[in-house]
Amino acid sequence: MNKNFILLIILLLIIILGCFSINNKSKTIAKENIISFIGEDERLFKPSLEKNIDLNLNAKIASSTLLTNDQKIILYENNLEEKTAIASITKLMSAVIVIDNYPSNSKILIDEKMLSAWGTSGSLKLGEHITIENLLYIMLIESSNDAAECLASKLDRENFIILMNEKAKKLKMKKTFFVNPSGLDEDDGTYNTSSAKDLTILASEIIKNYPLIPEILSHKEYTVKSEEGVDHKITTTNSLLREMPIGTWGKTGYTEIANGCLILMTKNDLGDIIINIIINSNDRFREMKNLTTWINNSFSF
Repeated sequence: MNKNFILLIILLLIIILGCFSINNKSKTIAKENIISFIGEDERLFKPSLEKNIDLNLNAKIASSTLLTNDQKIILYENNLEEKTAIASITKLMSAVIVIDNYPSNSKILIDEKMLSAWGTSGSLKLGEHITIENLLYIMLIESSNDAAECLASKLDRENFIILMNEKAKKLKMKKTFFVNPSGLDEDDGTYNTSSAKDLTILASEIIKNYPLIPEILSHKEYTVKSEEGVDHKITTTNSLLREMPIGTWGKTGYTEIANGCLILMTKNDLGDIIINIIINSNDRFREMKNLTTWINNSFSF
């Protein structure tokens, strides 16, 4: 056989094998990209683009994360890791520290210093005794700054804030720092900070280890009674609870620096939890509805 012909055959074989290898490599890369998008469990979600609608969000920060089988799958994100003021979403961490450190049935005597925070939600009365658990209801449902200060003062306010920051560090919430237990902007210009990514970590920790917090925050209304027999009728600051399915819960926040904030936990048909976050919005409830509607219409879980 002609030597040149043999060399030509060998060269053609090398070219064919090279193309086959490149094609296989491309397919592998594509497959890896899909896996990184939908996670290891292929039932998680698949894009349903024919149902896609305009998201229409103006919030500076927004995210939606599917929490399932110890995985966090990002469905939507805008400025996910940006450090920002978080206003009363702070109270989620305050509740965690309370549960970690206080017996729920112990009581606090309400004194004048505890009532000095801006805001009168919860209508706490000087000299009454209220249990730790009932103060948690007032702090979380009506976002009472007084209740947050009362709970922090039982442990010593400065120590309480130290514990908040230690917990954030333990959870690897890298953009998070607390200067108070309520989320108010301080007179010296400081304020509590976090990021949508960090708040997703905190929400995941609460879902896993602090079931009392979702239980409290799922209430639209609640009545707390002090030891002296005073009724405190409290109403949620989260108006979306009246529109969302049973099992939805979340926390609102607002200050001049943070603007409107909202973190909302919803469930899909499989029982997986979706953590939705809106921060720095002029219309947090409308934009949260837009985000949850977009998620429900854009993905088949």
